[in-house]
Amino acid sequence: MAANLSDTAIANWLIGPQLVGAVFILAALIQMRFRPKKINSLYGYRTPLSMKNQQNWDEGNRYSAQLMLKLGVILLLTGLVITPLISLVPMGLDARMLLKTGLIVAGAMSTVVILLTFTERHLEKTTDTKA
Repeated sequence: MAANLSDTAIANWLIGPQLVGAVFILAALIQMRFRPKKINSLYGYRTPLSMKNQQNWDEGNRYSAQLMLKLGVILLLTGLVITPLISLVPMGLDARMLLKTGLIVAGAMSTVVILLTFTERHLEKTTDTKA
């Protein structure tokens, strides 16, 4: 019984926006370490603008990896603050899981939207969009 309680407590700390933040951090570190060198349709920051030419590709992947790392850290820290606060609010287990699920989805979606928006703006300002 104690092991189940301990497992539940660990799961309560792990499951939340911080989990998505950790995934974004890991993805950013992988992309920084193994930078996609050539334009391809499988790996890297792939949008029509980033795939127009090699300059856009290199800059889009460099910038998006750095931004993804920053956003991942913000999401991780936010989740580490919000998750314990959620446990203080009196609510049923189903409501708590629904709230956490909503925060996970909202965190992931907002991070992707910010990542795409800021990277595309950066590419439009710093690279040749006509080539």
